[in-house]
Amino acid sequence: MLNQMKFSLLQWTREVKRLLLDEYIDLEPHEYCIGAVFVIAVGFVLLSGRR
Repeated sequence: MLNQMKFSLLQWTREVKRLLLDEYIDLEPHEYCIGAVFVIAVGFVLLSGRR
């Protein structure tokens, strides 16, 4: 099960990387920061719901 989760995570990160390289390579640094804050906020909400 752990190997399957690891494989899924790696596959997901490859897809995100490919999407970013193909379509969003010309983002400004502040746009990357906005995206990072959004991802962190969503992750925080998802993880805090498990308590």
